[in-house]
Amino acid sequence: MTDAGLDPAEIARRVDAVFADPLYWFPVRHHSPTTARHVQSAIAARRPKVIFIEGPFEANDLIPFVTDPATAPPVAIYSSYRDDDNVLGLNGHVSPAADIPARFAVWYPLTPYSPEYVAMKTAATVKAAVVFIDLPHYARVERHVPEPQGQQPPREAPSVAPDEDRLITSSGFYKHLAEAAGFKSWSEAWDTLFENPEGTDYEAFRRELATFCAAARATADHAAEHAEGTVERERHFLKVIADTLAARKLKPADAMVVCGGFHLFLDRDDKAAPPPCPEGTVYTTVVPYSYFRISELSGYGAGNRAPQFYQTCYDLTAAGRASDIAMEHAIAVLRTMRKGGDPLSTADAISVTHHAGMLARLRGRAHPTLDDISDALVTCCCKGNPNEEGRKLRDAMDQAGIGNRIGKVTSKIGRLPIVNDFHAQIADLELGEVLGKEKKMSAKLDKRDPLAARRSAFLHRVSYLKVPFAAITGTGGDFSGTLFREEWHLKWDPRTEPALIEQNLYGDTVESAALNRLREALAEAGSSAGQTCARLLEAVDMDMPDLVSAAEDACGPAVDTDPSFASQATALQYLGRLEQYAAFRGLRRDVIAELLNRCFDRACFALPNAANVPEEEQQGVVDGLIGLAEVVLRDGVRYDRTLFAQAAQNAAAQSTVPFLRGAFLGLLCEIRVIAPGVLAAEVSNLAQASTEVMVTAGDLLDGMLAVSRTSLMLGADALVTAIDDLLKAAEWDPFLVMLPRLRAAIERLSNPQKDALAATVARHYGLDGSTDLRAVSGSLGATALVARLDAAVAATLRNWPL
Repeated sequence: MTDAGLDPAEIARRVDAVFADPLYWFPVRHHSPTTARHVQSAIAARRPKVIFIEGPFEANDLIPFVTDPATAPPVAIYSSYRDDDNVLGLNGHVSPAADIPARFAVWYPLTPYSPEYVAMKTAATVKAAVVFIDLPHYARVERHVPEPQGQQPPREAPSVAPDEDRLITSSGFYKHLAEAAGFKSWSEAWDTLFENPEGTDYEAFRRELATFCAAARATADHAAEHAEGTVERERHFLKVIADTLAARKLKPADAMVVCGGFHLFLDRDDKAAPPPCPEGTVYTTVVPYSYFRISELSGYGAGNRAPQFYQTCYDLTAAGRASDIAMEHAIAVLRTMRKGGDPLSTADAISVTHHAGMLARLRGRAHPTLDDISDALVTCCCKGNPNEEGRKLRDAMDQAGIGNRIGKVTSKIGRLPIVNDFHAQIADLELGEVLGKEKKMSAKLDKRDPLAARRSAFLHRVSYLKVPFAAITGTGGDFSGTLFREEWHLKWDPRTEPALIEQNLYGDTVESAALNRLREALAEAGSSAGQTCARLLEAVDMDMPDLVSAAEDACGPAVDTDPSFASQATALQYLGRLEQYAAFRGLRRDVIAELLNRCFDRACFALPNAANVPEEEQQGVVDGLIGLAEVVLRDGVRYDRTLFAQAAQNAAAQSTVPFLRGAFLGLLCEIRVIAPGVLAAEVSNLAQASTEVMVTAGDLLDGMLAVSRTSLMLGADALVTAIDDLLKAAEWDPFLVMLPRLRAAIERLSNPQKDALAATVARHYGLDGSTDLRAVSGSLGATALVARLDAAVAATLRNWPL
């Protein structure tokens, strides 16, 4: 059946065939309040003995915890799989190394108005059993099969439940419908066609949605269906349904299926078995979730664009106040605006409500949708360009639409091992007072104390896992006692436990999870000296002796082979910190000392190769130059200053990038190889150069000041003279080109350095301390021109890619 040849009679026949099935199928869309209301009505009317729901089959034992009175959505069923024995053959393909297992995890979010959640809750009222029928996510992962010309590329692991909306919106039927009706989005189309708060006939709704889905599936991309794993999942649906009915000795008429509308038209004659579930470690649990994570803005592909708005729709419809939806949402948005100081009133809410109703009628809708209300808010409350003056209003609309609700889960479910370990560690380290509190707790640690050292290692591990609980705010850096001191801010966050659960893939304890994550990061670092040494420092901070040894062993080959100057310079900084830690942390000081010397030499040899790196890599080169200059100036006996200087001179000679050439020359000035007057001469020479070369003066000076400030300021008189000569020689157009970069170069200076330079400029023009610098000589017209030029430059710099 093609798009152009869509046969309404055939679609009707397919729908009638589903409706004639003794097994009662009810089509739904995730997070739809209207669908949830009709599902509830259908269950109450039919009173089935078992309800099959499109949910993760491996989580069937969690259903009582989802429906427990102490559980309050939004929550999510979390399912993870770890391929410990590489049965899928994906280790080293979706994981960084062959000895690191492939890991996959999926979240199945539920709101109070998700049809699946409402079906589960309603099932309890009619004493119906509930069975999840969806194929476990890890059964959908294809096994690795080597290709003749090499290995398969890495695959992305699924992170949320399958996005069935994508199959519908890619269908020919939907595309033609959206074009004809002028729908700007799938959400607008859905709200217009199906989110009708006034409708009460669940059978009429069921048939309308089934017909829509039949047309979508008839014109869908069948290759996409297979790519999404739709057919394999549907085979699992059929198997679970058949097995359950047989085991419970029930007839199909005693059951009901709640699933995405696309699946109503699965191939009932397909006798193929669903793919088996691979062996491995599987964890499932129910965790608190948030409306933000369910929203599209969080990146959730099947997300609800405005979870709180649809919650309002669900609640008001249940209360018989569906006509107040537009008003309530408008008030919520305006209340958010008023918190920001905007003087919007109830009259504005009334105006928005009336305008939304008129827009809905003009667009042929039976009731205002979120699109109508949003357009009305912009029309009535935005005084200017919606993309400029309306930005604050748009933000308020997002905040009010998404909401900040966070769910909770019954304590009966218990905790996953890593969560238990986290709480046990908190108690053992005497940090329990922070749990459940909204205020921050400050922890000042001296790691020479055994308890503080254990606390530090634990907090570094938690922080490395990106669990929102601990943030380091200060560390020391010398041997006066502050080297071993850290200050942390601790604060319990509702996201703490969900974040820990995500790390359960990597281990049953905080330590093992951090260890495995760090092992992955070390493997991913490959031959990067900077990244490998960073991983070594992290292993030391987290007190992981075995990984420290492995990282030390990996650092040598990385230092010896990495051709990147910036990476080698970064490695040198990390190794320097590690050398300071060596005695305290029991590190092999002789090994680190040798690595430092090799790293310095490699950085010097790599420096000329950085002479012409692209713009996005230039800041890394500048940072590396500053870092190496510091170690050379601090310890000139240990490091070969002559080798470094020669490398910088070679780089300056080879560089065709004015900014980098300036940086190399500035470095040579900073380490006292050339005098500040040489830099001034470089700038002065540009005054006699061609226009194309002259305009590079700003970049050259910017590079100089990026690396050398103190030394360059010693020669400020010569520099000011050189810049003055340059500006006098420049025509108007070259001057305008140079000015932003010259100004950016000066902005690199600290305020005292700027004051010193200003004093030098004053002396250059014959001014002294008694001269009133506010008096500008010249005509009023000239003064006004200078003011206009300065304003124009400031305006240009706001958008200048510096």
